[in-house]
Amino acid sequence: MAVNRGGTMNKWQGLAFGSFLALCLCMPLTVQAAEEPEEIKSTEISSDTSHADDWFNKQEDSVEKGPLSKAMEREQQANGQSTDKKKVRYVYLFEDNGFAYFLDSQNAHWKNIPYSESEEILDVWIKLVKVDSDEEYSYPQKYFLEHYYLRPKTKQIQFLSELEVSGRPDNTAKERPYSVRNWENLVSGSLEDEIYTRVLQEVKKGDNLWPKHKSVRDVLEDWFRISL
Repeated sequence: MAVNRGGTMNKWQGLAFGSFLALCLCMPLTVQAAEEPEEIKSTEISSDTSHADDWFNKQEDSVEKGPLSKAMEREQQANGQSTDKKKVRYVYLFEDNGFAYFLDSQNAHWKNIPYSESEEILDVWIKLVKVDSDEEYSYPQKYFLEHYYLRPKTKQIQFLSELEVSGRPDNTAKERPYSVRNWENLVSGSLEDEIYTRVLQEVKKGDNLWPKHKSVRDVLEDWFRISL
């Protein structure tokens, strides 16, 4: 029986050519799909809706606080005070010679000058907190308290006492008695001049520290001798 080898060969060649042709037709589609970028599923734009103040607050929190800021926070925490300025008892005045000076706004008050009913002086306590960064913090906190009389009418100051305190102060402070001879005139640029000036600045900010029976006009006339 004769075998038709030529027909078989032509059949296989036809199948091979058809497969090759189909492969060539599919390749452009595959390449085109690979080159096309991935479809963006969402067209929404992401935006930051937080307030600018929040960003600045975060930046401030991340900055390391200096010795003065740390001393003020320790002073507030030791006295159970909030960091809110409206609730702080000890008001920061200034810093000098490694100490931060605070006015005890709770105990600051006006009183009649001894042996006189027509003139008032300001009775204040000043708290000194060490702010040296090299010194170790101790508990209870050590600080100093200084007691002064301020006399705006003559622009004078009188020192009464100084206490070194660890924790809560005792109510047994020994002070020198008031004397008209102990009034000191202020020397420009001195520590006493700085205390006097800063305290009066704070007093003028708070209505609760103005003499109750005097108007602002009366106080200005007494302090600055301005006739209104």
